[in-house]
Amino acid sequence: MNIDTGIYWLQEMLTAVVVLSAPVMIGALIIGLSVAIFQAATSIQEMTLSYIPKMIVVVVILFFTFGFMLQFAIDFTQRIFEFIPQIAN
Repeated sequence: MNIDTGIYWLQEMLTAVVVLSAPVMIGALIIGLSVAIFQAATSIQEMTLSYIPKMIVVVVILFFTFGFMLQFAIDFTQRIFEFIPQIAN
């Protein structure tokens, strides 16, 4: 395995991390900003107010995207295992 191959797999790994975590992170970010704007507008400074909406959004996003995430992770893992015999050559 040369440096180019290593960099390719590193890039693929980072892409997989972004694809798998982005929907949840973006949803939590949007809800967090919305709650922060609401708190600033209403002068409600309750620290725990943002946790419940974030948890609900994360669960809903995971519910709707879990099939895609699972299939993406399985495909990525299969590609890695298919590449392993080529390392010995």
